[in-house]
Amino acid sequence: MAQPSSALKELARALEAHKAWLEGQEAGARLDLSSSNLAGIDLKGRDLRMALIKSSSLTGASLEGSILTGAVLTNVDLHEARLIEADLTGAELKDVNFEHSDLSEASFSEVTAATCLFGGANLSGTRFLDAHLNVCNFTKAVLKATVLQHARLFDCEFAEANMEGALFNHARIRLCRFKEVRGAAAVFSYSGIENSDFRKAQLNEAKFVKANISGGTFGWAMLASADFRESTLRGTEFSGAMLHGARFGSATLNGADFRGANLNGAKELTSQQMTKAWTGRDTILPNGQRGVYLKGSGAERPSRSSLQTV
Repeated sequence: MAQPSSALKELARALEAHKAWLEGQEAGARLDLSSSNLAGIDLKGRDLRMALIKSSSLTGASLEGSILTGAVLTNVDLHEARLIEADLTGAELKDVNFEHSDLSEASFSEVTAATCLFGGANLSGTRFLDAHLNVCNFTKAVLKATVLQHARLFDCEFAEANMEGALFNHARIRLCRFKEVRGAAAVFSYSGIENSDFRKAQLNEAKFVKANISGGTFGWAMLASADFRESTLRGTEFSGAMLHGARFGSATLNGADFRGANLNGAKELTSQQMTKAWTGRDTILPNGQRGVYLKGSGAERPSRSSLQTV
């Protein structure tokens, strides 16, 4: 939507005053775009550090390469906007709608985001280092190679998102839902995952090395060749999960529920680990046999034939 010339002139003056404010000049004034309709506005590469944007519409706006570090955005509509390589480091975001926006290669590091919408957005290569994400929705978003290392995630929704190669190292994840995500080779190593839902997730070759996972479920998830070495899986459910060739060296499996799971060809399991986990008559054990694990049976070791099917 084209903006009236008078509105564009006013915006240009506000941007100049903001520049002066950032430089510490007395004549400067902090940029405040609150209660504005800036749909379709072109702000590519603009320096919007510390700007205030509240109850405004920037639908379809172009903010490629713009600098929004430390900005405060509340109740802002940015759906279908372009923020490729934009820098929002340290921004405060609440009730911001980024649905179907292009946020690829942007920086959301150290942001605090609450009740924000990222559904269907392109977040490929976007960085959320040390971000705090509370009750945010990423349904069907693209998070390929997205970096969420050391992030804190609470009550977030990732249903059907594409998370292939995403990095959640050292993240703290609580009460989040990853149902039916595509997350091949995603990395959750050293993360803390509490009461979260990974049902029907496609997580082949995902890494959970030294992760602390308590409660929650991987029911019917695809976890072929996933790496759980030295992880803690206390009370976690794997009913119906496919764990062909998954690695469990030195993992803590106290109360882990493998009833109905397929562990055919799973590696590095010991008798001590298996006796502390739940198995049932529908469990397929590492050696390919079906049934409850019996101590001393050797069923914790994959047979040659079971390895060949992996």
